[in-house]
Amino acid sequence: YPFDETLPERGRTLKVAPGVLWLRMPLPFALDHINLWLLRDEIDGRAGWTAVDCGIASDVTREDWEQVFAEEMEGLPLLRVIVTHMHPDHVGLADWLTRRFDSAAYPCRLWMSATDWNAARMATLRTTGVGGEAAATYFSQHGVSDQADLARVRERGNFYAAMVPAVPERFR
Repeated sequence: YPFDETLPERGRTLKVAPGVLWLRMPLPFALDHINLWLLRDEIDGRAGWTAVDCGIASDVTREDWEQVFAEEMEGLPLLRVIVTHMHPDHVGLADWLTRRFDSAAYPCRLWMSATDWNAARMATLRTTGVGGEAAATYFSQHGVSDQADLARVRERGNFYAAMVPAVPERFR
């Protein structure tokens, strides 16, 4: 492992190669973080960064991103956001990030597969059964038998929409 036990601190990056920065954002469950990446980029002659994945929508994650913007991106903008798949920790702040760096002259666009974009948009609408009784039934049919665990799943409602309140209306 090239970095031994070294990990990026909250709101900071770790350079892993020229033009490649590693950052971690906290998660509120057993898997307590997600690894994210910033790639030095250029679009139409404009220098900036591409983010690969976003973290969930939370005040803590937004604060960490703001620190990264202020101290780690060399004053350059975010040019695009690539989301690898529709899990909340990967797409949660895509809308916020693209809106924060979007302008008429220099749009910041989401890059994501059509299938994952559509699934994420649907899941944010709270109509998909991603949580609540439907999720508890699904988990119980697949081996979860602890009633306390199932009760927690029922209480969540649509947990997805809490972590992904919006998905950008456009994508590439």
